[in-house]
Amino acid sequence: MKFFSNQTIFAFHRKNNTLPFLLYTYLITETLAPFFASLAILTGILFLGRLIPLFDLIVEFGIGYADFIRLCLYLTPNLFLFAIPMASMLGVILCFTRMANDNELIALKSAGVGLYRMLPAVIMIALCTSLLTAYFSTTLMPTGTSSMKKLLIQLAKDRIDRGLQEKKFSEGIKDVVLYVDSIDPETKSWNGVYVSDTRDKENPVTVVARTGSLNVSMADMSLTLELTRGSMHLAKDAVSQTISFDSYSLNIPMQHQDTFGGKKGKSISKKEMTQQDIREHVEKHGRSSEQGVEYLIEYHKRLALPAGCFILSILGLPLAIRTRPGQRSIGVPLGLGIFFFYYIFLTIGKSLGEQGALPVLIALWGPNFIFVVATIYVLRYAGKESTNSVVDFLLGFIFTAQQRLLKATRKGNSDPS
Repeated sequence: MKFFSNQTIFAFHRKNNTLPFLLYTYLITETLAPFFASLAILTGILFLGRLIPLFDLIVEFGIGYADFIRLCLYLTPNLFLFAIPMASMLGVILCFTRMANDNELIALKSAGVGLYRMLPAVIMIALCTSLLTAYFSTTLMPTGTSSMKKLLIQLAKDRIDRGLQEKKFSEGIKDVVLYVDSIDPETKSWNGVYVSDTRDKENPVTVVARTGSLNVSMADMSLTLELTRGSMHLAKDAVSQTISFDSYSLNIPMQHQDTFGGKKGKSISKKEMTQQDIREHVEKHGRSSEQGVEYLIEYHKRLALPAGCFILSILGLPLAIRTRPGQRSIGVPLGLGIFFFYYIFLTIGKSLGEQGALPVLIALWGPNFIFVVATIYVLRYAGKESTNSVVDFLLGFIFTAQQRLLKATRKGNSDPS
């Protein structure tokens, strides 16, 4: 039996002043199922989108099962930053759309429970998901990005170490050929080193050294060949040069550093920084400087998205209540459409902030302000159950477009090939 199928239950709980707790518990419970389902589906879709550019890296480094799991875990905070707000809004919309189609909202209204009595439950859900999003954006995302960079460096070093054998040429590094006479089993240092560096096709370099070793530099995300007591040979056209050295460092930047937020010439990327690190960086370079503006945008973006999660989750309640009977399937396209427009506004604001056309605060928080106004506007009319031509037109348009798309798809599948 449905929870709201008998109005006697509501009369009893209203008389004993336990209706709010019972109501909020039911609404939160009913929202959690579509929320977690949406979160799993959205995370899977976003993960596949991020995994495709990493296929070359996985094949190149020969990533094993354990390292692949670690790679997925380090990617998760970045995915949840967008998946949680979308899932939160979809959870609210799907919950109340189902209740409207099952006439549970009518039973609630007959028991004297209107939109504003249901709003606290949605606020609690929105607050929890927004705090969770904030935790991922400000804490777990920098940690995950930094850990992924360390994993990438270690995989690259392990790949070179595995491929390097005594008295054999190794091409473990792209456009760099290594040869060593012997490898010390204890210190892992090399003796009799030959290096052919053809990364610059017009100016190839050949290095011969007595000893050498491979070191990892996390500061600039690169591998460094430390060579001692040798000579470097350069040849261009008909001119050749030989330079002797006591020590020489050959830096090898990682090929996939952009995938993980790293940029050439930067000791640490902004995605790895905590909020405190970003504030210190901005104070050091100045708020009006190019770097200061860039890092301020990252700082406010991490806070604006959780706030947007809170606003969009609440907006889902009046929109779901305004759906008409028979429009059960409108929830998913409605939620995704709203988040799509929100993200467009956020992207435009970010672009205007980077160009200096708008102050960073207005550029990053402007979309939230617009959606706060829209949420208050829709809540006002939904609470009064007044006719709202704008909202009704939007819902009707989405439902009509969805039905036509389904009919066209079914017709295409039914046509003989």
